Amino acid sequence: MLGHLATTLATQAPTMLVLLVGLVLTVAAGRRLPRRPRLLALFGLGVLLVSSVLTLAWILLAPGLIDGSFGSSNGADFGWREFQLVNTAYSVVMAVAYPLGLGLVIAAVLAGRRATGTAAAPSGGWPPAGPAPTPGPAPTAAGQPAPGWPTAVPGHAPTQWDGLTRPDAPTGGTGQR
Repeated sequence: MLGHLATTLATQAPTMLVLLVGLVLTVAAGRRLPRRPRLLALFGLGVLLVSSVLTLAWILLAPGLIDGSFGSSNGADFGWREFQLVNTAYSVVMAVAYPLGLGLVIAAVLAGRRATGTAAAPSGGWPPAGPAPTPGPAPTAAGQPAPGWPTAVPGHAPTQWDGLTRPDAPTGGTGQR
């Protein structure tokens, strides 16, 4: 039984530890995260942690239920029919809990994203901090950057964009090398 306990803890502990750390980091982030994504992440991680604890308990308790060592107080055995009922209940709870928790975590990630597109600033910290330039139209037919997009050399694409006129330019058209 001790070997079973050690193996079970060794396989379940990493998942539980990651979920606990995720909960702690989400709580510690506090107001740095928007409210809705933070709550979705907390609920999602909480559901996943509870389901992980239930899985751990089921793995540790199932052998005792099968061999009859967890009989009732009046000496009656925990029979096969009762085991099937408990196993079915566990399976239904897990079939709901895991997708629910994972869905909430995914919703937290997506709820925290900003809209992107041609009006959004390119990723990677460009343009530099300061007053935001007014995004102009797509680059000109000559491949020049739109007005308001600073360049390393006037009339040329910034060097960190590796020769592209804009990193968010659509592929197959203007903005290609």
